[in-house]
Amino acid sequence: MVWSATFLFTVQVGCLLVFFAFAFFNYLYAFASLRQPSVPRVSHSGGEVAVVVVAYNEQFVLERTLKGCEQLTYPNRFTVLADDSTDPKIIDQIRQFAISRGCTRFVNHSFSQEVSMPSGESRHEPIEIWESKDFVLFHRPSKDGFKAGSLRKLQDYLSHRGTKYMYLLDADWKPQSDALERTLEVLEAKDDIAFVQSKRAAFPYGMNLFQKYVALSEESCYYVDFEGRQVLGHPALFSGCCTMFRLSAVEHVGGFTPGHLTEDIDLTNRFWLAGLKGVYLDSVVNYGEVPFTLDHFRRQQERWCTGTARVFREYFWDIIWSKRLSVIEKISALRQNAYYTTPILTGAAILLGMLTVWWLAVGWNSYEVEYYLYLLNSVQIPFTVAICICLLSNLIQPFVMIVFKKRSYRDLFHFPMMLWYGWSVMLTYIVANLKGLFLIKLDWFRTPKYLRHRVGPLTSSPLPVRAVNLFVCATFIAFYCMEGLVFGWFDPWGLLLVPAFLIASIK
Repeated sequence: MVWSATFLFTVQVGCLLVFFAFAFFNYLYAFASLRQPSVPRVSHSGGEVAVVVVAYNEQFVLERTLKGCEQLTYPNRFTVLADDSTDPKIIDQIRQFAISRGCTRFVNHSFSQEVSMPSGESRHEPIEIWESKDFVLFHRPSKDGFKAGSLRKLQDYLSHRGTKYMYLLDADWKPQSDALERTLEVLEAKDDIAFVQSKRAAFPYGMNLFQKYVALSEESCYYVDFEGRQVLGHPALFSGCCTMFRLSAVEHVGGFTPGHLTEDIDLTNRFWLAGLKGVYLDSVVNYGEVPFTLDHFRRQQERWCTGTARVFREYFWDIIWSKRLSVIEKISALRQNAYYTTPILTGAAILLGMLTVWWLAVGWNSYEVEYYLYLLNSVQIPFTVAICICLLSNLIQPFVMIVFKKRSYRDLFHFPMMLWYGWSVMLTYIVANLKGLFLIKLDWFRTPKYLRHRVGPLTSSPLPVRAVNLFVCATFIAFYCMEGLVFGWFDPWGLLLVPAFLIASIK
């Protein structure tokens, strides 16, 4: 009876093939990004653009962002502060922003929000609107529906004004001064272009070391991954902000989905399925903040992961059966939708590896074990090479960014910590995936945003989170020591997993 050996070997090869598929796209986009993308352009029409800043209880960064919007060189624009603040002091602050910009309160209007009451009932309350020629304050009385809920209500307001274009910013992103001209001339080049996504980068000064590690990982998406997609003509992603929209296209696909944790990939999927396209524009750069601590990063990633797992569940078959997407576009789209689901497979693969070692130890010299070792030995070299290729795929895009794009060679020394910090939130990814796939409700989490010279005390992760990670870390240490004593070999996975979970235990 060799079924157990055959089954185990088949499952391991299957897992490796899935990892290899994701690694393939990492390498494909990394090498493609070394070429110059083709981006269509025309002279823009000069149409009116609403520069929309979405905010919720932002105490520190908002004024800087609004000043950045006022420095935009495009003349036919106005700024909209779409705010859901509930803190009375911050509400008073944003009203002062509006008054100082010549706004008066717009009273007799029909824009309202349905607000849930503690009793379970709901009632409609008016949205607070202040207007001037160049500035609008659009304040909802509740954050129901989160960011997407705010944008859905704002769509109605902008439609009422006859506004055709929207440049979307989160509260901490400062746009390039000519961002509107550059993105609009691309958006208007073809009728089927729904949005233009521009580059996002961290403010280059004053970062702590943790922010450096996060920035290297996040920026490589824009410098490399998005750029490679544009070069190859693969579906472009709206990544949450720093994006120019054709509002008629947003309306065409049903608008933003209130309450969705990742309204960006949700809306992007509907663009793709409707035959509408996005363009990534590398030459427009917006600067903003990345999380200051591991706990901020962990909670941010939990929200992103839960929302992405939900859209993966909701759009998987729609993408598979779409007649508007080519085969390669479907594969690329599925890769994006499954971007955060790979940690579940990673966790399963690690657990499978530990069970395999236990099975080898218990059944040593049995026919099943010998047959498994025979199967493994027959593909040992390609199997090992494939594992190394998959592991290094985590580093290829940051490597291309550092060496060929930014030429900031000293950042190569940050690779080990960047990798360990990335793996340190694996348990969060696994739990978040389960919440998203099974539609378990998760409240929206706003990553705390500060001006770097005004950062207050930074808290560590909650004690239960660190305790669980410490237990997992101790389990790995015990397992790898046992593995060495029983078999006499050194398992290199310990160099990745033990430091990652040790970091998660103490930060």
